Amino acid sequence: MRPDSELTPAGFSERVVIGNATLYLGDCLEILPMLEGVDAVVTDPPYSSGGYQESGKAKGSIGSDASEKWGGARPTIAADNLSTRGYLRLIKAICRGTRAREMYVFCDWRMWTYTCDALEDGFFRPRSMIVWNKGRPGMGVGWRAQHELICYGLRGAAKTGTAGKGNVISLSRSGNQDHPTQKPVALIEEILKGTDAGLIVDPFMGSGTTGVACMNLGRSFVGIEIERKYFDIACERIAAAQAQGRLFA
Repeated sequence: MRPDSELTPAGFSERVVIGNATLYLGDCLEILPMLEGVDAVVTDPPYSSGGYQESGKAKGSIGSDASEKWGGARPTIAADNLSTRGYLRLIKAICRGTRAREMYVFCDWRMWTYTCDALEDGFFRPRSMIVWNKGRPGMGVGWRAQHELICYGLRGAAKTGTAGKGNVISLSRSGNQDHPTQKPVALIEEILKGTDAGLIVDPFMGSGTTGVACMNLGRSFVGIEIERKYFDIACERIAAAQAQGRLFA
């Protein structure tokens, strides 16, 4: 049984409260506009980088193909077969649907321009390209990707609290134990240390890594996830992080 679980009205099918974290099972486009007091959005959206062109997006990225090749057992990600235009519409809707002052959006080099355009359309000014250096290249041929990008956008005047902080974060991959595109907790913690935001929202929560990082750093968190299996994993991971924090306290 998950902590403090309760059924909720239309818009989302379940809400779970764990300490300073509130988790919603449902569609972020419906839930996000309902949230108040949000300071920053930190998220890794389904940006479907499996195809170079619009016609190549049908199967999405590494986590979205459950074909016979994998016996139908390969983990999938909802909406990770979006076309480039579909991705652009999604991120624009996310930006326009939040009152947050800061946005941190994971993407790769193929989606960088579209992500910047979406942030600007939502009245966020792109302020920095944060680079996650994974330490070693991934699969493939030729110039294999060894990094991922985080587009940082800001509404209003530039902040000075992160002066002197470099925009390259070098950390090894997580191993994707709980999600096909799982990020290391330490990576999200480094991003959060660059902002004084008190309430963090992740509209594509996945396995809850951003929530775990918020628990570890004493930040408030709201997570939204549309897939039940990842929502359940996130609840378990964030509850474990809260219990660990109480133990040390």
